[in-house]
Amino acid sequence: MIGITSWLALAGALTAATPTQHIYGGTDVVSCGWPMTVSMEGACTGTLVHPQVVIFAQHCGSSYGQVTFGETIDGTPGRSVPTDFCRTYPGGGPGTGQDFAFCVLAEPQNDIPIVPILMGCETSVLSPGRQVVGVGFGDADTGPYGIKREVTMPIGQIDGNNEIFAGGGGLDTCQGDSGGPLFVQMAASDGGDDTWRVFGITSYGSACGGGGYYSMMHIGMEWFETESGFDLTPCHDADGTWNPTPDCGDFPLNPANGGGTWAEGCNSGELGGLSAICGAPFDASSDMDPPIVAITTPSTGSMFSSDPMTGQAAFPVAAEADDVGYGVDTVRLLINGMDVPGGELSAPPYAWNGGYPPGQYTFQAVATDVAGNVTESQIIYIGVDMDAPTPEPMDDSGTGSGSDEAGVGTSMGIDDVDGGTVDDDGVTSEAPVTVGLDGGDDPAKGCGCRSQGASSAAWMLGLLGLLGLRRRKR
Repeated sequence: MIGITSWLALAGALTAATPTQHIYGGTDVVSCGWPMTVSMEGACTGTLVHPQVVIFAQHCGSSYGQVTFGETIDGTPGRSVPTDFCRTYPGGGPGTGQDFAFCVLAEPQNDIPIVPILMGCETSVLSPGRQVVGVGFGDADTGPYGIKREVTMPIGQIDGNNEIFAGGGGLDTCQGDSGGPLFVQMAASDGGDDTWRVFGITSYGSACGGGGYYSMMHIGMEWFETESGFDLTPCHDADGTWNPTPDCGDFPLNPANGGGTWAEGCNSGELGGLSAICGAPFDASSDMDPPIVAITTPSTGSMFSSDPMTGQAAFPVAAEADDVGYGVDTVRLLINGMDVPGGELSAPPYAWNGGYPPGQYTFQAVATDVAGNVTESQIIYIGVDMDAPTPEPMDDSGTGSGSDEAGVGTSMGIDDVDGGTVDDDGVTSEAPVTVGLDGGDDPAKGCGCRSQGASSAAWMLGLLGLLGLRRRKR
């Protein structure tokens, strides 16, 4: 192609003979529309294909300390996320069909909906005339550089280098869109489910508006997954073989429409079901192995001192969980045998912060895997301003005498709410400081020992203000 130019935003990277051109036929993206499309420090565009992995173009380079989510390159509104590392494909670049690069983010972005990568039998939709959508922050005829825009254009051809040509006739990506995505819908009329896939990496072209060439993500999937260390294909193996995981489904039906906010998390609205485009959908019924879970901090028997100003001891509780089957679905925290609002997390890190008034406490983590198998961790015993409670000896049945199923006594006194409580072993704990989650006026008081009484349950609902962060699972 005469006059080939990669769509870099940096003027110094463009040939002197290349005139300033603008994209035609594009429109501004609405707030939280195509939220997985990111700015690479204002120079290029990229695509979040996994909560922690952004794919872009090799010719954009690898010196990126952060990527920016939002509708503008300055991330207003939006967010900037630091990278852990970035890599480019050796020998790749415009014209090779391997214009591949990626960055691994330092923190997963679990509140951004992901459009999965086109793989396996799905690639059959890439035929001449098929409508695809390009998204980027580059030059445009509708306004200044640095605003996220989208353009719908037809596929022209796929050449011998496994590069796809799209656009023309005034529909195109341009300088600054390099590395950005091409999306295609898996139309129900063609045997799909109307969800979307991402497949293209904006690479090069001549005059903007005349069409351009795109590398295709599935061609480099083995390199992307090996080098990043992440499984980027929830429905396939890296070679395109259909092998659905629990995440092979719930894909956006309308990623362009926006929804939610950058502060609270973007939400693309209605999602598809389990994908069955290339084979049978995921089935968790064969997973009979329960997950494993353990509380890693604090250690059992620990005693904490309350702060004289707050009357509480503040410390974190952390757990680790894993599953040899299809993965951990949720981990929830029990305090004194009862669930606490905000205590169920759907992705690591599994950590909770809280403030605890004087008393005796038990902590237990409960992990549930995707198939519904459940495992409880060992119980951790903690004291605040007093010794930790002592587990009752186990009888032949595996439970303590006069205890509940976890081996912790349940007959605990809760009557002396003004002067403290006395348990069956004669341990006295002070009445807890009233801490209401929602400004409750009269949460019940009681001891810090495990109890199934109504008053204790009401107290647990009003205690702590637990700060476990809910995260969307991928």
